[in-house]
Amino acid sequence: MKKTPIQKDERKFYIKVGLIVFFIWVILFELVGQYAAKLPTQDITSFIDKQIPLIPPFIWSYMFCYIFPFLPIFIVKDYHRLNVTLLSIILANLSAFILYLLYPVAFPRPVLGHSLSEKLLSLLYKVDFQPGANKLPSLHVTFAWIVYLACRRQRISQWGEGFIFFLSGLITLSALFVKQHVIADIIVGIGWAFITWTLAGRLYKIFIDGKTDPQTGLRLMMKKITPLMFSFFIILLSIICFNSYRGQ
Repeated sequence: MKKTPIQKDERKFYIKVGLIVFFIWVILFELVGQYAAKLPTQDITSFIDKQIPLIPPFIWSYMFCYIFPFLPIFIVKDYHRLNVTLLSIILANLSAFILYLLYPVAFPRPVLGHSLSEKLLSLLYKVDFQPGANKLPSLHVTFAWIVYLACRRQRISQWGEGFIFFLSGLITLSALFVKQHVIADIIVGIGWAFITWTLAGRLYKIFIDGKTDPQTGLRLMMKKITPLMFSFFIILLSIICFNSYRGQ
């Protein structure tokens, strides 16, 4: 079906919003990770994790997750659903940041060879937080399943929906096979996605009148969740201050 000028403008608007959110996310993720990496960490590697092999080619699907969250912009029929997706991502991130500071997780990394996939994986290890941080929950996994939930019953066929389900599962498995996450990170990450998606949907219905256009709805949503976001940041700062006081 051919896009109308209004639909094209909305898509451009949400692409810009997506890029802005991604830029802010990178900054916050790095700040939280740099601090969490300095805290005492826990190794929650299980016996099953130790049996999972390193499969370096999965790094390609793992890296795909950095653009995967933009997929709903091109698939959803109702842009209010994009607002719910964005709200879900915001809730998932802010709550995950708190857990990253409360329960930092780290584990040993495997020795790598010299294949192309291993070189890319080695680069990822080098730029990642040392000895580890921002692991539980895996936001790679959380984002992957939020994307799947956002794209369900939209403008794609059952085959298309099944393919997105496959990609979400592939990203989930890749987090294990490149040894960036352990099983606990994955399980919590999936749960994080479904919980925040459900919560975001309910909050959005409370915040926004169904007659409001999506762009206005987004602005109203951001205005109404500002106190909630502020509360999250107060909790983060409180944890940082407490850790600093305890470390003296």
